[in-house]
Amino acid sequence: MITAIIDREFKYSTVSWWLGDEVSHVELDTTSMTLEQIKKAEITVNELIREGRKVTVDVIKAGEKIDLNGIHARGLPEDHVGDIRVITIDGVESNMCCGTHVSNLCQLQTIKLLHAEKSARKNNTLLYFLVGNRVLDR
Repeated sequence: MITAIIDREFKYSTVSWWLGDEVSHVELDTTSMTLEQIKKAEITVNELIREGRKVTVDVIKAGEKIDLNGIHARGLPEDHVGDIRVITIDGVESNMCCGTHVSNLCQLQTIKLLHAEKSARKNNTLLYFLVGNRVLDR
């Protein structure tokens, strides 16, 4: 959801992401993010959590034709075989994803965007964040 909001609000695409035991990050295709942008994104994602937006998972079986209209995706690798999972956050986005997902955004509890720093990759930015109880434990 963080990446969907940042893409929608600021047009920064996600290059990669990492889910840590405590702190996680997304790598964005921008040289920097302002404190104002980070705050705006944090307010928006937490508003969506409080609204309790529904999250659904649709599986497109191998061999079925897929219509990518309305699905945020970089496409599938040429060697992909098997089913395709499409995750939809009600009113936010639909995205191909292989991760684990909640059924409702309220299950996330809260998100704290900590800070952004330059990535080791040229011209990218790492945005660090906490989710749920990790926010309270910090």
